[in-house]
Amino acid sequence: MQDIIVGIFISIVTGLLTAFFTFGILYYYFKKSFKQKAELLIDEYILIFKERLKEGFHEAGKELLPEFKEEVKRGFKEAINESISPSMIEETAKNIAKTSTSIIQNSINLLTGRWEDNK
Repeated sequence: MQDIIVGIFISIVTGLLTAFFTFGILYYYFKKSFKQKAELLIDEYILIFKERLKEGFHEAGKELLPEFKEEVKRGFKEAINESISPSMIEETAKNIAKTSTSIIQNSINLLTGRWEDNK
């Protein structure tokens, strides 16, 4: 009876060791081969994703560019209109007129030989 129990025990241990050994070999093989295949597949999908993302970006840019240009133009026009007030234009015109008359007066004074000291 004891020989039967020892035989059963040896059979169970041998079966378990064989199963673990087989599992280990299969695990190592699938891990190595699957890892390589998975990395290649992932690299391929990454390239496809990058390409589609680039295409989408270019399409969106082409669609939105005219609208963006108009917004920039409108913004510049508003900024210029807000920064140049009518009083600023009037003051600039007065300064130009004063400078012009001063230049003409000095030119006439040079021609006639009159000097006036500028105060």
